[in-house]
Amino acid sequence: MKRLGFVVIVMLAAVSLFPGTANAATPTSYQFHLEVPNVTADSHGDRVAVTGDGRFTEDPKSVSGGGSFTHFMADDGSVTGTWVANELLEFQSYGCGVVLGNPISPNACGGALKMRVTLTATVGGTTMTRDGILTVFCIIGPNPPNSHDDPTGEGIHLLVPGITNFNKIVSGGNVFIKE
Repeated sequence: MKRLGFVVIVMLAAVSLFPGTANAATPTSYQFHLEVPNVTADSHGDRVAVTGDGRFTEDPKSVSGGGSFTHFMADDGSVTGTWVANELLEFQSYGCGVVLGNPISPNACGGALKMRVTLTATVGGTTMTRDGILTVFCIIGPNPPNSHDDPTGEGIHLLVPGITNFNKIVSGGNVFIKE
C-alpha cells in the first residue's frame, strides 16, 4: 500500500511539472469575409478591387482561403484574376462585439489581418503569377486605430513587391467571425 501511495505522489508531481500538456489552450480561430469589393489605389492611379473569404488561426499561425481581384489601370484597361492565401504573417485584434460604440454580435470581430498571398491572372493568353501581401482591415471592436485612409477604416492594402503598392483605401467592408 505504501508503494502505491508513493507511485501516486510521483505521478502527481510529474503532472504538475507539465501543466501545459494537461491544460492546453484551445487555439483562437476566425473566419474572414471581404463582404464587398474592397477597392484600394496606388500612387500611379491604378486601383484594385478584391473579394474573398477564408479562415485563420492565431496559434499556431495558419491561414486558408482566397478570392478574386480586378486590377484597373489608370490608363484604361483591366486584368482579372484570383488570389490564394499562403501564410498568416500577423493578426492585430481590435476586439469584438462593438462597432463605432454600438453593440453587435459578440463573435463579430475586427482587426488587421496580414497574409502572404499568390495572385494569378491570364494576360494575353499567358498565365502570370505574383506573390503579394494582403492586409485586411475591419474596424469592429473597441480598439480600432485612427490611422486608416478613409473615414470608416474598412478596406485593404495589397503590396506586390517590385510591382506596386496599393495602400490608399477607397472603399471596403469586412468582418472577422470568431469561431
